[in-house]
Amino acid sequence: MTTFWKAMLTAAGIAAIVGASVVWWMHKREAIERKKLSDAAAETRASADQGDVTVESKLAHMYYEGLGVPQDYAEASRWYRKAAEQGYAKAQFNLGDMYFRGKGVPQNYAETVQWIQKAADQGYAKAQAGLGYMYFNGVGLPQDYAEAFRWYSKAADQGEATAQHALGYMYINGVGLPQDYVTAFHWVQKAAVQGDAEAQASLGYMYAKGQGVPQNRTEAYRWYRKAADQGDPNAKHALELLGSGSMTKIRWFELLTALIAIPVGLWASLAFLFPATKFRGWRQASITLLGVSFLSNAGLSLYAFAHYDVQCFPHPYAFHIARFVFSVTAILIVVTVVLPAKKPASGS
Repeated sequence: MTTFWKAMLTAAGIAAIVGASVVWWMHKREAIERKKLSDAAAETRASADQGDVTVESKLAHMYYEGLGVPQDYAEASRWYRKAAEQGYAKAQFNLGDMYFRGKGVPQNYAETVQWIQKAADQGYAKAQAGLGYMYFNGVGLPQDYAEAFRWYSKAADQGEATAQHALGYMYINGVGLPQDYVTAFHWVQKAAVQGDAEAQASLGYMYAKGQGVPQNRTEAYRWYRKAADQGDPNAKHALELLGSGSMTKIRWFELLTALIAIPVGLWASLAFLFPATKFRGWRQASITLLGVSFLSNAGLSLYAFAHYDVQCFPHPYAFHIARFVFSVTAILIVVTVVLPAKKPASGS
């Protein structure tokens, strides 16, 4: 065997030994961690049996997450209930959340409201934000924006990020209160600073649009990046537009589309009004509809041109569905009416 192959075999043997050692070390470390968690769970259960509400709630969390014990939502709900029935606000909220999600218990919004209301009345910020959400969306309670605002405000004043972002959303869109971008920015920024990804994306959008703050592309990029790093899809899309320069190209393409579609649409929809032109039944009606489709698409293109910025426009799904409908209508008319138009008969 040559020296080269001996060296290769030696290196392979060393690599195998090192790899096996790393695998053994990692396995040993995981086993130690599992043993620690298991011992902690056993100690926690022993303490929970004594009726300590904080320990009962901790044990419920361990069952919920599968920390040191098999994951068991039913057991989690049982221990949360023990602590909740003794008035422990955190457990009341978590039990209500389990009823909301239908984990370990049947989904039941009435039970959700009952337990979250108990925790909110004790000043527990997460429960107050949860109650605001239920009033805002009409889940388990009549939709009531005034009540949603009241409970969101209570939670936001305690620094609860989701409530702060929700207040910002209400002010941005004027939901249940006057639209106020400056106040919206105040609350959205508070939530974003705490690391709330949706709030960071919203703050990026506000900087991009100049809503409640001077327009600042650099700050928009910075906050979109923070949100994108946490996996926020809207922020990722916004960064793609910022980075690729496609935003500008799309805007000018939309304007060009509108400039072409408007004269064509006007000609087709109003041709029967020209002098010496008669209305020709269903065919002329189809041509008129074709013109209306072109004009509608032109209107959508102008809307897109005006609203494309860092994050396109607020209703992309409705926009694209409308554009699809008008485009399909135009294509069908062209294929079924315009192209097969009767040719003049040739002489024999």
